[in-house]
Amino acid sequence: MATTMESLYPQRPGNVGPVFHWLAMPVFALLMVFNAAAVGVVLSLSLALHVGRRLLERIPGVRTGSSAIASAYHRQVQRLANRVLKDPRDEPILAAAITLAWTAYPVLIVQLIIGEPSWLLALLFYACVYGPNIRGFARSFSSMHQEGHRVGGVFKRASAMEKLTGNSFLYMYFCLPMGLTPHAAAHLQQHHRENAGPLDVYATARYDHASVRDFLVYMVREVMYQQLLVSPYLYFRSKRKPAQMRSMIVSNLVHLSLFALLAWYSLPIAVLFMLVPWCASNFLMGVIHWAQHAFYGEQGDPRDFMVNTVTLLEKPVNAFNEGYHVCHHHWENVHWSESPALFERIKPEMKAAGSIVFRDYGVLDLFLRLMLRRFDAMADKLEWWEPLSHAQKVELLKRRVAPAPIAEHELRHQRRAAAAGAASRPQAPALDAEGCRQP
Repeated sequence: MATTMESLYPQRPGNVGPVFHWLAMPVFALLMVFNAAAVGVVLSLSLALHVGRRLLERIPGVRTGSSAIASAYHRQVQRLANRVLKDPRDEPILAAAITLAWTAYPVLIVQLIIGEPSWLLALLFYACVYGPNIRGFARSFSSMHQEGHRVGGVFKRASAMEKLTGNSFLYMYFCLPMGLTPHAAAHLQQHHRENAGPLDVYATARYDHASVRDFLVYMVREVMYQQLLVSPYLYFRSKRKPAQMRSMIVSNLVHLSLFALLAWYSLPIAVLFMLVPWCASNFLMGVIHWAQHAFYGEQGDPRDFMVNTVTLLEKPVNAFNEGYHVCHHHWENVHWSESPALFERIKPEMKAAGSIVFRDYGVLDLFLRLMLRRFDAMADKLEWWEPLSHAQKVELLKRRVAPAPIAEHELRHQRRAAAAGAASRPQAPALDAEGCRQP
């Protein structure tokens, strides 16, 4: 009996069941409304802080003084990093953790002591976590990201929690203020294993990346599965990896248990200090995934991450060299400080793949211009591998933001699978003219 060959691209995230998917979509759409509202609050506060910082910097001596304080702070943290970290170059990760320890976490502790929920303390907490122009979030997220790529974490003494949960203590420490469910195993052993290819549950191959509608569909259809670790769990189940499956369950239980404990103490505090950051960070995580792999159009090989992955040569700030995202996928364990040198070494491969490189852009800069379809502005920042006019750059970007040619990929996949199946079937014995088997 003929059988249908398995598709290259799953029909639903993680091949989740159709009934569950049908039931989940209205719930996820409602969550998307809350996510958008929460991120609106956070971004408004972050923008106000950014404007305030710019105004303060106009006062003579403020910028010089703040730079001196920051340098002195990092020098002191470096002394501690030399003693407690496996690699002293990871001092900024330790500095980010210490900064949270004397900003966001004390605000939460004060709120718990007071008991009565305070909007002022909640806004102060968001200010500490997200910071001016979302730089606080970028620092914590990048620190968490780098911690997740170190087996046993960045500390010399390995985290005992990693074997049980798939996440080190420091990873969860960074996740908590941002409201994120710990997902180190999903990121490292799913996203980096599949490298934004057809089976990557974090991939955005089927969407037009300059379409607001497609972004909203992606947020509802896929991001909530990612953030609740449903699609990573289903991926690991398909690969028969029980340890990773258990990690997805335990990570959710840890996060939900903390929320339940806080809600038992005070539901309004749990909403303000865990649910709102969870919603806002869900939205921001969707933005990050969308922008970092935004150019699937004209992708010949569906597994060629260099085609769809973006390099953002962001200035003046590039937290942990996150902008060198192609380098990170090329060598997932490269130390973040070595990414610029790796970028120079792999330029020939990137040129051959037609990898996209922008200068002076961060993730949010690129995302906003994609949503506004500002191809002219993106063309101004595009560093292409050969001379192109501005109009040619615009046309190139318009083609590359299109969805991956999934139908072509599927057709080639089916042909290869059919050819492989035919080659593996035993051949019928040759017969002579009288119908007898030839020797």
